[in-house]
Amino acid sequence: MTEMAESLQDALSVLLEQSVADGMGSAAAIGWIDVDGRRSVVHTGHTKKWVGACAPYSLELGESIGRHALFDLASLTKPMVTTTLLGQLVERGVLSLADSLESRWPVAKGTYLGSLPLKMLLGHASGSIAWRDYFALTRQYSGAARVAAVQRAVLAEPHINASGQLAVYSDLGFLALGWMLEHVLGQSLDKAFAQHVAAPLGIEHAHFPKDSPSSDHRYVCTEIWKPRDCGEFPLQGVVHDDNCAALGGVAGHAGLFGCVDDVLSWSVHWLRAICGFEALSPTAPSTELGRHWVSTAAAPNTTWRLGFDTPSSEGSSAGERVHSAAFGHLGFTGTSVWICPVRRVAVVILTNRVHPDREHTQAIRSFRPQVHDIIWSHFDAH
Repeated sequence: MTEMAESLQDALSVLLEQSVADGMGSAAAIGWIDVDGRRSVVHTGHTKKWVGACAPYSLELGESIGRHALFDLASLTKPMVTTTLLGQLVERGVLSLADSLESRWPVAKGTYLGSLPLKMLLGHASGSIAWRDYFALTRQYSGAARVAAVQRAVLAEPHINASGQLAVYSDLGFLALGWMLEHVLGQSLDKAFAQHVAAPLGIEHAHFPKDSPSSDHRYVCTEIWKPRDCGEFPLQGVVHDDNCAALGGVAGHAGLFGCVDDVLSWSVHWLRAICGFEALSPTAPSTELGRHWVSTAAAPNTTWRLGFDTPSSEGSSAGERVHSAAFGHLGFTGTSVWICPVRRVAVVILTNRVHPDREHTQAIRSFRPQVHDIIWSHFDAH
């Protein structure tokens, strides 16, 4: 490692440790990877820090995390699983983004969402609402009956805008895309990810932990969340997102867990595609598909592209020095990935900022841009 790389690691380690000490969850990891696959990772913290039925919480440190600690990736599931699987099928000509949802998933036939092209769902331009608490609405069901109840509820939602008119970040579109992919592929989303994404892209640890025990110390805890009946202890090894939990832990919008190296291993394939390099795997996106998806919006006046976000003009989580060509995604639990083809580097941040609760948001809002500006400045100097 060069002296400059060591200096970058040192600066990020100090920021990381201070942010966790100041209450940004109990653990965090930062990683970056360049187009040639060179990577660095820094991490700190414990799997949990607090227990208690309500605030003020009691201090109870968990295990010290290692490089391969598993974080709830939350909405990073959207690009890593749903967007990537969909891209593979479009690349192979199995699907077209002009296809309607109902033409590929008959359950949606006759519904508003069913009538829309896949592009509108992928670009958050379906006109659907952003979110609804299907976990609470379907408490009386379990197993397959609950999945069917959530599907019916999603498909029955009225639209609030005409499709293609306005981009509203919505879990509903990605829920529907996930179900459509399961139908087309003939396998559950977790198995499809393992076979078609994780294995060929060299992702070693990421998975959907449907029934993982809370005693498994690889998992970083998230929230002490009363609606999930977790008592005094935080959720651990089970998904934080309630709607994904109602679906058994596997969904197109959330549910994936992984370590920082997993997200780096996925992001370098998209980075290489956009930069015009030969794919490291036959199932990685092509340059043509990748460039089209990260530059195409499904509605006017939005930062959202097909499966990814791009930097806002002010206050971006990717910092003040982010290049306009960058693309990425955030996760509610405190995760993010930003990929910059101009600097030829991808940056991953994993935290459990919702531990012990989701009330304190300022720390992550200031932390993310600081991290990115430090890293962008380093690569600008080289």
